[in-house]
Amino acid sequence: MKLHKKLMIVYLVTILLPIVGLTNYFLNQMSDLIIRYVSDSYQKILVQSNNGIYYNIRFYESILDNLTVSESVQNVLSEPDVYREKGVIIMNREISRAVRFIQAYQATDVESIEFFSTSPDVMSDGVYLFPEDRLRRVLGLNEIPDSKFWILEQYDGKYYYALVRPIYSIGQFKKIGYIKLTIQIPSVTYVQETMGNKADASGSLIIADSKGTIMFNPDTDQLGKPLPQEIVEQTSKDRSSESELNLQIQGTDYVMWYRKLQNVDWTMYLLVPKASIQSKVNEIRQTILTVSIICMIIFSFLTLLITRQLTRGIRRLHAKVSRVGRGVLSTSRRVHVKGDEIDELDRNFDNMLDNLRDLIHQNYVEKLERREMELNFLQAQINPHFLYNTLDAIKNEIDMDEKQTAIGMVVALADLFRISVSKGSNTIRFEQEIDHAKCYLKILEIRFGARHTIEWQIDPQIPSLYTLKIILQPLLENAIQHGLKGMAGGNVTVIGELTEQAVIVTVRDNGVGMTKAQAETLLSDHSPSKGIGLYNVNSRIRMYFGSEYGLSIKSEPGNGTEVVLTLPVLEGVEHV
Repeated sequence: MKLHKKLMIVYLVTILLPIVGLTNYFLNQMSDLIIRYVSDSYQKILVQSNNGIYYNIRFYESILDNLTVSESVQNVLSEPDVYREKGVIIMNREISRAVRFIQAYQATDVESIEFFSTSPDVMSDGVYLFPEDRLRRVLGLNEIPDSKFWILEQYDGKYYYALVRPIYSIGQFKKIGYIKLTIQIPSVTYVQETMGNKADASGSLIIADSKGTIMFNPDTDQLGKPLPQEIVEQTSKDRSSESELNLQIQGTDYVMWYRKLQNVDWTMYLLVPKASIQSKVNEIRQTILTVSIICMIIFSFLTLLITRQLTRGIRRLHAKVSRVGRGVLSTSRRVHVKGDEIDELDRNFDNMLDNLRDLIHQNYVEKLERREMELNFLQAQINPHFLYNTLDAIKNEIDMDEKQTAIGMVVALADLFRISVSKGSNTIRFEQEIDHAKCYLKILEIRFGARHTIEWQIDPQIPSLYTLKIILQPLLENAIQHGLKGMAGGNVTVIGELTEQAVIVTVRDNGVGMTKAQAETLLSDHSPSKGIGLYNVNSRIRMYFGSEYGLSIKSEPGNGTEVVLTLPVLEGVEHV
């Protein structure tokens, strides 16, 4: 399968599927949010309508409260005999004086104000004052409640609200009559107009009293009729003063919010068909789905272009890697501009090939240099001058019949060359390297006598470790032939220390010392020393182990010389 197809599958699995899942999740969440928002909106409408009706009711009740304590009304109802003697005109004038302030409220829509006396001998003026029996007939009640109440009235095919309350004598605190305000319905339930703007057109606001009689409905034909039985059953199960319920009326599902009015036994019901709410949800869901599908199509097309662009760079890299696999390290460089990660990878791959060619060339040159150095090393292992002098010294010892001395020199010389050859290996144990240096010192001692003191301070763990061969003898040769030259009683100290990272061997003498320039010359290829030399030792160590290892020289004229040899910790030949 092509790489860009794999990337497309990965895209579908890792991006499109989560997007589809998240879209579905957010759609459900959005649906819940919309439903909650719609519910909150309708409840706010219900609360606002409730507050408006409450203030209207309180307004008309305040009118009633003022009239019941009016002096004129109290006098007329408390003293019916007196006003009977004064006549109907005087009585009518007294009541008119009491209700005159109502005329200031032109927007109150008070249809009529009527007073009803409990006295059987009351004289009616036909306008304001009537006997109590008339109130019973008008309201259709056998008994009139002793508290304030609202009731629905109908005159000439039109409905009105009637607000009735008893009137008590201020002096004797006994019931002396009733007052009734007849009010036009819109002046109380003003929400009939505002509901059309705030609520859905299919919603309905209903107000009913505690007996279930409809007190308000946009459909005036429903006024005075009982509430639908479904509403009564649902609200009877719920004891709260406000709530949200789901119900079905005549086969239609509704969501109903209801709230009890304050200071009156009315309850407001707001019914909205579920289909109306769901239509809003479906509309938004459809919009979100359409946008999501368009976005996924755009994303898929862009991903196809991106994957092709990505695989173009990968195919280019694949071709280069194939050429490298065939041994072709040449690069067909393009003009690199700042691009994406693939372009950077291509550029780095070209740089890597260049570095690889340089490393191969450098390795080839270093091998040649190593072979040349090893050849020089083998040639220098046997210093003809040193060998000639040693053999000449052996001959002299034999001539002087010093056979034991001659034998000792022969044995020391044999050990010296045996360790130097060491079966062709470049690495030996430190123990052998120390023995090699001691053989060299023994030959010098036999030839010239014990003119100098050699002190060894080697860590007991060092002899079992491995090192390059013939690196200690040149340091001792440098100390004796250069540092202690022309001196008697000189001292050379060889100190071997073992750390976690390195083996440090220090060769210290108390000779004449040297300048910094002379010390640097000893480590350069211009050194005048014969044989192996410090430069050769330092070069071999660095070539095998790196620039962090090798020789360093500390010296001052007249204060001796200290040569420090730093080597890696080698526990076996395989670590070299």
